[in-house]
Amino acid sequence: MQTLKIVCSQCCGVNTIQITNPQELISCSQCKADLDEPFAVEVSDETCKTHILENDIPVLVDFFSSTCGPCMAMYEDYEDAALAFGLSVRFLKINADIHQEIAKEYGVGALPTIIAFKEGEEVNRVSGQLSRVELTLWAEGLI
Repeated sequence: MQTLKIVCSQCCGVNTIQITNPQELISCSQCKADLDEPFAVEVSDETCKTHILENDIPVLVDFFSSTCGPCMAMYEDYEDAALAFGLSVRFLKINADIHQEIAKEYGVGALPTIIAFKEGEEVNRVSGQLSRVELTLWAEGLI
């Protein structure tokens, strides 16, 4: 049995869960949303920090802009890659035009920039457009 802290993608509540059956649906103790929702989550400065610091699973953060061509070209690939990971890796998206504080804190200068975090610490980053396959392989390497 594995015990993990997982941040809810809906309410940002921190949940301590025990995984006994990988097929079991696990709900947030606060808002009852599915914790293993496999979709990329759009976050703000504050909620991004919560996900990075409180999740026991690795976190990928895509810093993007809606006016950036490569960012928009990568949008569907990032969403598709997230679908394969559920409670293994949390995929986050943050609009760096709107949420500049967190982008500045992590030294994001070029868009898109994807940063990988484990246990609250940055472990890798890539600036530039990645394919679904590249994103999937990178996420698998974090597990």
